[in-house]
Amino acid sequence: MQIEDAQAEIRRGYLDGALGVIVSGCVWLATAITERQAGVGTAFTVLFFGGMFIFPVGLLIARGILKRPGESAENPMGRLVLEGTIAMIAMLAAAWLFLDYRPDWVIPIAAAAVGTHYFAFRTAYGLKIYWLLAAIVTAIGCFAIFPEVIPSDMVAFGVAATELIFGVFLAIRARG
Repeated sequence: MQIEDAQAEIRRGYLDGALGVIVSGCVWLATAITERQAGVGTAFTVLFFGGMFIFPVGLLIARGILKRPGESAENPMGRLVLEGTIAMIAMLAAAWLFLDYRPDWVIPIAAAAVGTHYFAFRTAYGLKIYWLLAAIVTAIGCFAIFPEVIPSDMVAFGVAATELIFGVFLAIRARG
């Protein structure tokens, strides 16, 4: 399978990745609300466990509701996204280690982890827009380490807004 064909198949099957980005944006929004009401520890729990549902919910919408075709077994792009996700999970575990020492860094580190995992989506989907999404989400996380730049309690809201905007753009692009 040629790279361009594999990318086109992934774009068709997952609506340019829009569904996962939108579901992730909803998880980040729930994280932001939880952080305001119950603190960083509970918010991180929402983010971590909510994150486990991003792919299954996106897949359910893609296949069950929108009737999008799945990718073929020989398509390597789905594995590429999975491999990037494994690295992201490791970084989320590292963020969790900061809960007792620097709780104000936990959500920013998680944001940087999520942002960096989007860089591989550029190759998987063949869409340069993922570099921009990755850069913005990563920057939100990195700059929030310095609270005078971005207050740490605004990180989850910033990531949620960014992902929801990009997700809607990707959905419109894919449907058009």
